[in-house]
Amino acid sequence: MKPDESAEEAQVSHRETGAVSLALGVAAVTMYGSPFLFFLHPWIRTIPLYLAVPLGICAIVFGACVLYRMRGDGGADRRRARAGVALGTVALAVPVALLVWLEWSLQR
Repeated sequence: MKPDESAEEAQVSHRETGAVSLALGVAAVTMYGSPFLFFLHPWIRTIPLYLAVPLGICAIVFGACVLYRMRGDGGADRRRARAGVALGTVALAVPVALLVWLEWSLQR
């Protein structure tokens, strides 16, 4: 194997893994819209809500691992991994904010 081939394969794997993080983050955030799909059965509308937090955690973990591997690589494109981490964080922040608001409103 030539040294150029291994460097090229490493770049491709970074891009693919960053895309995985982005896809997981987008999926986690869009699952919060499932209760608004009124034409579906109620069970089908609520199941994705249980999957949003685990997908958000996976998006953060995968994105952080990719960013860690890209450290020191000046030509690496970090946008997908950063977007995946940001969307995963949003997917985790929504239930936390909802729980804080619910606790606050029940104590009043």
